[in-house]
Amino acid sequence: MATIKPHVLPNGATIAEAEGLDLKKVRAMFATPTAFVSMCQIVREDESTGYLNPTPTQQKLIEAYHQHRWILVNKFRQAKITTISVMLLLRDCMYLSGVKGLLIAERQDTAEDIFERILFAYHRLPDAVRMPLATGRKAGSTQMHFCHGGGIKVLTAGGRSPAIGRSIDRLIITEFGEAQWQRKAAINIFPTVNKRPNARIILESTPGRAGSHHEQMWHASLEGRSRFHPLFLDWWKDSSCQIAVKNDFKPTESEREYIIRHPGMTIPNLAFRRSSLNTEFVGDTRLFSSKYPSDPYDGWLGSSDPIMPIEILKPLLERAITDPPMGAFYCRELESPLQSSKYIITADPAGFGATGDKSALTVWDAVERREVAFWEDREDPTRFATRLMRVQERYNTALLVVESNAMACIAVLKDKKCRNLLWTDRRHPGWYATEKRIQESEARLVRLIQENDISIRSRGMLHQLVNYDGSRKKRVKGIDGITHHFDRARTAIMAADVLSRRNFTRTVLEQPNELIPGRVTIGDLDKFQHRERAASRSPFRPPSREWR
Repeated sequence: MATIKPHVLPNGATIAEAEGLDLKKVRAMFATPTAFVSMCQIVREDESTGYLNPTPTQQKLIEAYHQHRWILVNKFRQAKITTISVMLLLRDCMYLSGVKGLLIAERQDTAEDIFERILFAYHRLPDAVRMPLATGRKAGSTQMHFCHGGGIKVLTAGGRSPAIGRSIDRLIITEFGEAQWQRKAAINIFPTVNKRPNARIILESTPGRAGSHHEQMWHASLEGRSRFHPLFLDWWKDSSCQIAVKNDFKPTESEREYIIRHPGMTIPNLAFRRSSLNTEFVGDTRLFSSKYPSDPYDGWLGSSDPIMPIEILKPLLERAITDPPMGAFYCRELESPLQSSKYIITADPAGFGATGDKSALTVWDAVERREVAFWEDREDPTRFATRLMRVQERYNTALLVVESNAMACIAVLKDKKCRNLLWTDRRHPGWYATEKRIQESEARLVRLIQENDISIRSRGMLHQLVNYDGSRKKRVKGIDGITHHFDRARTAIMAADVLSRRNFTRTVLEQPNELIPGRVTIGDLDKFQHRERAASRSPFRPPSREWR
């Protein structure tokens, strides 16, 4: 009889053997992604006990888990994603030899409650597929050890510096957005799995605080810059997010607009939203979005006060380009320069020192008003000035617009005799950023975007504009003390000011004349007339009075 091939078994992993264990059935657990979770028993919401029947939302996670090693889930409340995550954790740690798993929750009581679900499913598995525990050890309230050396442990991320203490192969983090010290937790946790080629991670949470480390990680995954694969879950596609509609239910005008913006949404989903708004969210649509986000950019709340209307940025984000890799011309190019076009470079330089703001530059096609290249990183003013001049040379000696509040970079550019540098007036080289000018430029950028008069195409720029608060002196800081920078966003504000005030046209390139035998040109006629005039001059013309 042919042996069942475990299609979803990780490379290099081996199935552990134990007395009384039916290896044929165990291999069948890995034959299809949903095989094992469908055998697990849970306590349902109606307090009955039964086998887990994955919902379409849960199946999306199961499929992603077997296609990607690192998964970052942006979920809605009560999506039951944690249950599926821990069942997959139980399968891998129970059957794969030596595999150790870790579950981290925001609070200890939550971690222990989730671990009880694991124990409930484990003890109700048939004897033929239940891996024995290690000899002399029983499953406790926070950990369990299997006979092959693997096991599962639970921790909490509630402290400032959660410690792991050992290398792990499977990691589940629930409600990461609720953790207070997200950056320190990430620094302490992820290095333990970075070098393990078969390690798998599920980090799941509802949207958290705007500007938090969690949001920055989510944006990085959307941009394709991190190991994480982003997985957004539509709440209206889950059967638990709908209620029966009464005969007198009539959608309001705003509800009609809301349902149009969400393909696949039904009237029962709309009734669920209205009921939730009238119950726990007391009519606050922003609070509802924080638990039931409409799209990957919705639901992030915080103390920041974004200036850019999110509704005008969302269409741009849907068709945005993932930030390209660093090229050979000192920037990241979305498109190469055209000989006939004119460009401007807007730059926000940083000061000297290893900490503080980053330096950023953005290149714009001034005729089409389109973002064509950018660069952002921490670099001292001297090196940044050199970078600016090289990018300027690359883009047809572009007009260089440098924010003048950091004068060190301007001074270096003047010493290097930089050409085509914008001056605010005779006393102020560079773009002089007064409070009034910044506010006017922000309004101009909003208008240009609304009227499709400017094209911002990179995800990184748009993600900064989503949270841009306009403040220069006081950066937004999360509870964990992490500062949010808007350096590329500032370059867009500067570009809106310059492009609104100046009209740029393409350079008319002269086409070389091709000489065709037998064709007489105006130039030929001019030369003929010149020879006739020269021949008619008198040979007795008096000599010049001036010395040659």
